[in-house]
Amino acid sequence: MEKARICVQDRLNYIGEQVYPSLFDITQVKHSTKEARDYLADEGNKGVAASAILVTSPMVKMAANIYIHVNRPKNPTRMFTSKEEAVQWLSQYRA
Repeated sequence: MEKARICVQDRLNYIGEQVYPSLFDITQVKHSTKEARDYLADEGNKGVAASAILVTSPMVKMAANIYIHVNRPKNPTRMFTSKEEAVQWLSQYRA
């Protein structure tokens, strides 16, 4: 949970009051808690127009599916295994 809060705060400090489509590379995530997923789906989505989640392993893919379908983020969110496809999908959410 602490890492989730730090990542969100760092992103908000960087973007200020702007809203951007965002690519989240979670390929190195080993586990997550329900509390962290709930936080990211709600407060953690501030400043995010749409989320593309980049995954590689079956375990990370399962965690991303849980996040998308159970936590139901506030913004459009899709999972990708290709960074290029993720960026292409996000392009429709540019202001």
